[in-house]
Amino acid sequence: MTSPTDSDVTDENGANVTDLVAAYIAVWNERNPDIRQALGSEVFAADACYVDPNTSIRGTSAIDAYVAGWQEQFPDFGFVLGVVHGHHGLAHFEWSFGPFGGPAAATGRDVAVFDQGRIGTVYGFFD
Repeated sequence: MTSPTDSDVTDENGANVTDLVAAYIAVWNERNPDIRQALGSEVFAADACYVDPNTSIRGTSAIDAYVAGWQEQFPDFGFVLGVVHGHHGLAHFEWSFGPFGGPAAATGRDVAVFDQGRIGTVYGFFD
C-alpha cells in the first residue's frame, strides 16, 4: 500500500516512519489473530498506549483486544492510510475506514509517538 508522504520521514533511530505507520494500519486490517499479534509486536513498544474517543488502553495485548473487537463490530470494513507527516519522533496521518473496496464510511487522523523504532503511543481522532 502506498500513500502520499513527506519524503523519507524517519524517526530518531532512522526507522522509516511511513513504513511503520503502514504496518500499524495493517494491524487494524489483519483478521488472522496470530498474524495480527505478531505484526503488533513488531509495530508497538511493549508498553504502548492507544487512546481514542472511546478508549484509553496500555499494552500490546489490550491494543490487540481492542482491534479484535473493532473488527468484530465491522467485519467487512478496513482502513486505508492517507497522508503521513512526521518529525522529531512524531507522526500524524490521515486514514479512512469503510467497506473493503468501497467508499469511506468514516475518516480520521492519528498522532503516533515513536519509542526506539516502534510506536509508543497513538492518539486517534475521528472526523
